[in-house]
Amino acid sequence: MKRLLHLSVILTSIILFATACEEEMPEPNEWRILEWTVDGERHKASCESEGLFGCSATDVNYNLNNGNLELMGGTKINGYTEIVYIYIFRGLRLKERIPFGINDHIEYTKLGEDQSCRLHRADNSNHRFLYISRIDSTSRIIEGYYEFEGVNDCQDTIQIKDGYFKVSF
Repeated sequence: MKRLLHLSVILTSIILFATACEEEMPEPNEWRILEWTVDGERHKASCESEGLFGCSATDVNYNLNNGNLELMGGTKINGYTEIVYIYIFRGLRLKERIPFGINDHIEYTKLGEDQSCRLHRADNSNHRFLYISRIDSTSRIIEGYYEFEGVNDCQDTIQIKDGYFKVSF
């Protein structure tokens, strides 16, 4: 009987925790920051989740061995989900302007827009900037700054200014 009572308490606890979820998983501000200014307004990556496990405001992959970085985050702005995506294929360097190679990307996407016009890619190397100010392999933190001018297939331009990130990898 004691065993059945113990099993009942465990099952009840599991059901209780499985059904109690938050809209957004709390994340420490010091390691999930991705911010930018567009059209004079400051924005920060955030997430809204109604699922069981919450969500993360940023998605980061960094390879310490070859300097490969993939960083993405977004937020809802005026009914659209807008996403910043930074991808450096190899050779991420500390405390210097990062040169962009043929496989590197920095872009801004506005989901919900016309398919051909929603992606603004920084193609002109004179109009993009990425600077890594800190890589902490012990705490697994990477911090830096970025700016770029993106152009879409409809030839519309967008200015992303004062970009900043501090994320765990």
